[in-house]
Amino acid sequence: MTAQALTESLPLMNTSPAVKGTIDGMTDNTNPPIGWQHKAFGADLQGLLSSDLEALGISALDGGLPLPVMTLNHEAISHNLDVMAQFCADHDVDLAPHAKTTMSPELVRRQLAAGAWGMTAATVAQARILREFGVDTIVIASQVLDPAGIRWICDVQSADPGFFVATLVDSIESIQLMERLIAKVSPSSRIRVLVELGYGSGRAGARTLDQALDVARAASQAPSLVLTGVEGFEGMMPGASVADRRISVDSYLATARVFTELCLAENLFENNSTKAPLPLVTFGGSAFHDLVVREFAGSWAADNGVRVVLRSGCYITHDHGLYADTSPWADGPITLRAAAEVWGVVLSLPEPGRAILGFGRRDVGSDAGFPKVLWRRRDGSNHPSRELTITALNDQHAYIDVPAGFDVRVGDLLGCGISHPCTTFDKWSLIPEVDEDYRAVGLVHTFF
Repeated sequence: MTAQALTESLPLMNTSPAVKGTIDGMTDNTNPPIGWQHKAFGADLQGLLSSDLEALGISALDGGLPLPVMTLNHEAISHNLDVMAQFCADHDVDLAPHAKTTMSPELVRRQLAAGAWGMTAATVAQARILREFGVDTIVIASQVLDPAGIRWICDVQSADPGFFVATLVDSIESIQLMERLIAKVSPSSRIRVLVELGYGSGRAGARTLDQALDVARAASQAPSLVLTGVEGFEGMMPGASVADRRISVDSYLATARVFTELCLAENLFENNSTKAPLPLVTFGGSAFHDLVVREFAGSWAADNGVRVVLRSGCYITHDHGLYADTSPWADGPITLRAAAEVWGVVLSLPEPGRAILGFGRRDVGSDAGFPKVLWRRRDGSNHPSRELTITALNDQHAYIDVPAGFDVRVGDLLGCGISHPCTTFDKWSLIPEVDEDYRAVGLVHTFF
């Protein structure tokens, strides 16, 4: 059936308000139809839903979709979900994936269905979006120190006492400011907080054990706060090599373990939610979560009565750059599969050794390295093409170094792997999910 025929056979969209709070029955707002605003989809597909797409058998690469296009491999995502779920089950830890990676209702639903305890957000704005997705357990892995953000937390807790949200504190000043803001916007409310541990020259977080203990003691005595656990992020630990970084991460986590034990000894934690009846100890991005498990999981967690929660987010799609190099599963029997690719057409061969590709900074992230050329596609077949190198990006163009003798032509498609998925997902509001033959089998929406 053609796209036009299927479109004509579909009933009009139901525009009546949908029930909120259920991920399986996402609202129209979180499952909108294909529209003019979706750059990788043509007018012939306008109005279709994700459930309509697989029946069409559209190729994402052979003229069915406008280029450039980002694709997500369905089987690779399923594999990665299974790997992480099994890892957490094997080590008796929980997972609250960082949703900032994808901000996608479809992918969040799959993470929760695979056993995730909750989700992580970086901001109140992201937490609000997750709430609209139907998520009822959220860690905001940052401090919330503005009146509107505090008001939202208080309001949503008041409207739904079963909703769990926790945020961070790292200083006496932040505790005092939260107290004043809560007193101003919702005097009877209490907000759950985790003490954020940092490290020298890092981002936020208390720098020393003594500072962290002062913060924990102050939070435990603050009438409007509920000290619920300990948080940190080891993924940006500096080092000349991955091995050096792992040594530094080990030291950082050992300090966090000592800090947690001191808080437990002073009975500083208060846990007033069935979602978190034990104090939370939450670390673990997508690079060093194996070290977090080694330090905290198993007998230590059981003996101390804590819940260990990883916050890995990029595992769901993995990548061909940053996490391909740093993931503990880069080599070995357990592997993740890179699910995301961005494809463009060769627009020009302006001079020997140079090709210009039709995607740029508006389509791919480059904060952790340029995309890596994987494939040249011609006449429906892919040819490995790692000899080609992206050396620069403009807004809509990529500069490709072409070795002498390499066969590339105007009109060829180049498929590229990405590094650090977070900064590519936010370039696309609608992404086709594809099978191994690049046939579209579904849609992934994002809300950034």
